[in-house]
Amino acid sequence: MNSKEFAQQYLLLEVEKMKAADVRLHLLSAMVHGIETAGALLDTMPFKAKGQGKKRFVLALNRLFPSIYMEAGMKLDLYGLLRSHMSHCMLPAKQIHVSDELQHLHYSDEVMNISIESFYHDYHRAITDLVGQLETGKLKNKKIQFDNLDPIKK
Repeated sequence: MNSKEFAQQYLLLEVEKMKAADVRLHLLSAMVHGIETAGALLDTMPFKAKGQGKKRFVLALNRLFPSIYMEAGMKLDLYGLLRSHMSHCMLPAKQIHVSDELQHLHYSDEVMNISIESFYHDYHRAITDLVGQLETGKLKNKKIQFDNLDPIKK
């Protein structure tokens, strides 16, 4: 499987299915993990390179997302408080408030509000852009060893 196929299937289509099923906590988890994975597809290191999580997360935010995400990252450690917390606790840190409110990435009283709808929209656009860069050859397709999950491959 190459980067384009992986990104389309697992970073885009499966996240679309989570959104359609309205499984919000898993949707949030998939998106924050997808950001880090997008960074792995953007950099020049091997896909499974160790110790690259934060660098890759920040790289993807810088290159694929609107600048408001980097501005938010200057106020709070989005990698640590969002992505890492979702990995280890399946919940964002208390400094992150996730809601349906329209005030996306609004920072007040040491808490960052994240609109799940706005985040999904930006994530979807970012991954679609990533897939486009892989299709056009702007980004090099990496070969991804993905033989251990045959039952879920399409």
